[in-house]
Amino acid sequence: MTEAISDALAELEIARKELRAIKSSQVFSKIARERLHRIASSYFSVVRPSLSAIEGISQELDQGDILFQELLSLSRKSPSKNKCLQLIKDAKVLLVRLEGKAVSGALKIASGTRTGSDSLIVDSLKEICPSAALAYEQALADLESQDRLSYRGPATDLRESLRETLDTLAPDAVIEGTPGYKPETDAKRPTMKQKVRYILRNRGVGAGQLAAPDSAVQGIEEIVGGLVRSVYTRSSVSTHVATQRPEVLRVHAWVRLVLCELLELPL
Repeated sequence: MTEAISDALAELEIARKELRAIKSSQVFSKIARERLHRIASSYFSVVRPSLSAIEGISQELDQGDILFQELLSLSRKSPSKNKCLQLIKDAKVLLVRLEGKAVSGALKIASGTRTGSDSLIVDSLKEICPSAALAYEQALADLESQDRLSYRGPATDLRESLRETLDTLAPDAVIEGTPGYKPETDAKRPTMKQKVRYILRNRGVGAGQLAAPDSAVQGIEEIVGGLVRSVYTRSSVSTHVATQRPEVLRVHAWVRLVLCELLELPL
């Protein structure tokens, strides 16, 4: 977690220096704007999921969401140089505060154990999709084990709990009947990402706020797919398992993030 924060701080400092070198009051540089976009996207796809299981930082997470959503929005324009510099300054202060809490051990880092959010997710899923609740609960139980020979099981359970929830909240026929719907390349049915966006847009969630769940869904698909493929490419079982556990813990954090968004639960 602290490594992700350190990387984000380093990128913010590079962006700050780039912006200060710009002579105009607005940022017209495509390179500078693309960097801002990458930083904001990385916050939602990497930094925030790594913090999602930590207790007692809801206020900081709310502040971070606002800061990085605004940075993401500005990256699509030719924004004010001073506005961007102020956002970068505020983001650095926030990340340093989070990093300090993590290093001091004041916060509980996700370790595969249940959190309050996990319990709320299971209870909610039992009402709307019992099979998804069972898959999520099984994954939690499996992740508590430190001596598994494989973590593909909990990874798949986590993904399928999300997929079944999405199929319940946004059936294929509903998505396909939406004006302007187009299937994604090589997809025979609506993807999880399309379903997430449909649900959140219907709730009135703004474009900037869609970044976190979008990136999380992409990460879930990539990691789970990689775990399945890796069993054929890694010759050492010990290396395979050692790599799997942290990857699946990340999937857990991402699935929890998306499900809390979809079910309107506190993270």
